[in-house]
Amino acid sequence: MDERAELAEILRKNSYFSGEFILTSGRHTTYYFDCKLTTYSEPRGLELASAQILATIRPLRGRLQAIGGLTLGAAPLAVAVSQQAWKEGWRLPAFAVRKEPKQHGRQRLIEGTVEPGWQVAIVDDVITSGDSVHRAIAAVHEAGASVAKVIVLVDREEGGRETLLEFDYSAIFTIRDLLEK
Repeated sequence: MDERAELAEILRKNSYFSGEFILTSGRHTTYYFDCKLTTYSEPRGLELASAQILATIRPLRGRLQAIGGLTLGAAPLAVAVSQQAWKEGWRLPAFAVRKEPKQHGRQRLIEGTVEPGWQVAIVDDVITSGDSVHRAIAAVHEAGASVAKVIVLVDREEGGRETLLEFDYSAIFTIRDLLEK
């Protein structure tokens, strides 16, 4: 089994649930992908997911200065991709965007480094409406950086991609890839 197929199987086994759910967007659905059960709790799943994401952004090696996204879904992916890039001799720092600025210390919205003028990749575990990705993009723009690439692990194909037409967008899997074996 190749690594992409192995990752699909891990996602189906660990992260797919059927039933009645309410998504972050407020939408109701009959299935749910909790990718954190693959990226936080399954080391092989995180390794495979980050390898797929790194392969997607590798052509941008000379342009990208960082990778990150909104907490919680993007955090392990960004860090794991950063670590794999480092093994290839590519310094690609990871960052995480909080939903709101920290209320103590330095009161940061972005944990990690994003500098003005940088081009970054935004990553997320699942996209439905695109709101989480847009919040991360807004924080990056506020820091003076630009977004060169948006990558998601699973695209539910419910309109999120269409809200990102101005960006170079890739999904490792669509819902059809995972549910139509």
